[in-house]
Amino acid sequence: MNDAQTPVRALMPPTEALRRGFTFEGADPAGTALATAYATSGTSTGGVAASDELQQREGFFIGHLGLMIRYEDGSELSDMPATYRLPNAPDWFIGITNLHGLLVPVFDLAIYLGLEHQQGAKPMLLVLGHGADAAGVLIDGLPMRLRFKPGDRAEGAPVPTVLEACVHQTYWAAERTWMDLQVPVLLSKLSDELAATGA
Repeated sequence: MNDAQTPVRALMPPTEALRRGFTFEGADPAGTALATAYATSGTSTGGVAASDELQQREGFFIGHLGLMIRYEDGSELSDMPATYRLPNAPDWFIGITNLHGLLVPVFDLAIYLGLEHQQGAKPMLLVLGHGADAAGVLIDGLPMRLRFKPGDRAEGAPVPTVLEACVHQTYWAAERTWMDLQVPVLLSKLSDELAATGA
C-alpha cells in the first residue's frame, strides 16, 4: 500500500467532504495517524470458481454478526485512533480520523444496526476501500481468515434488513454463518444516509 506519496492539499470543511462521497483531502491539524497498519493481500475471489475451489475472505464481528470481505476490499487494521466528531452527526458516525494525511470517516456499524458490541472484545478499526474512497468501521476483536467453498452457502440465513442490499451471499465457514459484504455498496449507503442527516 502506498501512503507516503499522498499529496497534501487545502483542507475542505468536513461537511462538504462528506457530501462529496468521501473525497477527503489534506492533513488533520492534530497530525494524528494510525500507529499500526497492514496491507491485506490475498487471492482474488471475485470470479466464478468451481464448486471444489476454496475461497478466502477476511471475517470479522460486529456484535454477534459475522461479516466478511474480500481481502482486496480492506486496506488497514489498527487500534482505534483519535477521531473528531462532526456537529449534528448521527450516533453511528464516530467521526473523522487522519489516515496517513488522508481524512477518513469512521462508522460504528453496531449502533447503525441496533446491536451491542461484544463484551470483552477489543475494539479495532478496519479500513474498507482505498485512498479517497476509504472508510473505517469499528469491529469487535481481530479479523480472522476464512476458507470455504462456493457451494457452502447458508441458504435462508437471516440478514438485517438494512444490510440486504449490501450482502452478496451468506456462507457457512468456521462453524457459523457469515455475510459476504459488497463493500462499495455498503460505503455508498453509509455516505448517502450520513449526507441525508445534514451533518
